[in-house]
Amino acid sequence: MLRRFLECGLLEHGFARLWSERRRSVLVAFSCRGRSFCPSCEKKKQLLWAEWLREQLLAPVPHRHIVLTIPRLLRPLFRRRRDLLTELARAGAEATVELVRRAAAPDARAGLIVSVATAGDLLQWHPHLHLLTTDGGFAPSGDFIPLPEWDATLLMTLFRERILARLLDRHAISEEPVRKLLSWRHPGFSAHVGEAIAPQDKSRLEDTAAYLVRSPLSLKKLVYRDGQQAVLYRSRMNPSLGRNFEALDPLEWLARMADHIPDPGQHRTLLYARYANRTRGVRRRCESGVSELPAEPPRRRCSPTWARLIAKVYQVDPLVCSRCGEKMQMIAFLT
Repeated sequence: MLRRFLECGLLEHGFARLWSERRRSVLVAFSCRGRSFCPSCEKKKQLLWAEWLREQLLAPVPHRHIVLTIPRLLRPLFRRRRDLLTELARAGAEATVELVRRAAAPDARAGLIVSVATAGDLLQWHPHLHLLTTDGGFAPSGDFIPLPEWDATLLMTLFRERILARLLDRHAISEEPVRKLLSWRHPGFSAHVGEAIAPQDKSRLEDTAAYLVRSPLSLKKLVYRDGQQAVLYRSRMNPSLGRNFEALDPLEWLARMADHIPDPGQHRTLLYARYANRTRGVRRRCESGVSELPAEPPRRRCSPTWARLIAKVYQVDPLVCSRCGEKMQMIAFLT
């Protein structure tokens, strides 16, 4: 993946040739399509994900963006054992579902998407969760019950209880550090609950959904010092490091970036409660009044073309000639 990332967008590693009726040729380099790594390729996946979420998954009710973090004492555990990141997501989902049940109704069920992030502002190892959840829960009748308010302190407490219990069950931590964390006045866990997003605010919903799966690397923050042979990455001030930049050797920088590539088969985003795949399937069958699956399942939505995604990201249609304004056609692929 690292090699493909370094070759992304370079013509010497393959390109497509576009041709206009006015005999103008344009070369478009191939992309690496790296997973959770290349900011350019990941942006297109962000748009696909956000569109699918807004158009097909999210219920027409208010939603909130929640961020859950863990103390520095626990973070190395998730670096050594990447399988624990799924346990982190489940703990966050369980805590949110429990909070909704307590505040709305005992049988209320929230719908939520959990995204596992591993990078901090300076690409340091910082596992945390981003959640997009309904601003309340659904009763068994299907009626939506909004929450009067969100108790961030209670959410943090529920999250802390569940993640520590899961780490103990998986023998990833002993009881001594658990007692230590519970005895601290400021244990390092936190929960931030954002403002409610109205279902009519489609742009904000889509932006929040894209933020959940954004690439950890931002090219706007990246500078390469050729004379010093160093990579400089700038961000906002980091209180724990006492600086707003990171300067590393290029190979060290690639190694740090590789930390945030998910393991094969590991999901970055998970759907829970009302938005879970199984729950949605059962609900669709109940709504249609059919007990069994149809003989012919509905066709999947066609994937948007790469040209439309690029136009959405950069506000420029790559299939329109920048000089004459004529439509261009793809006539060859060279590798």
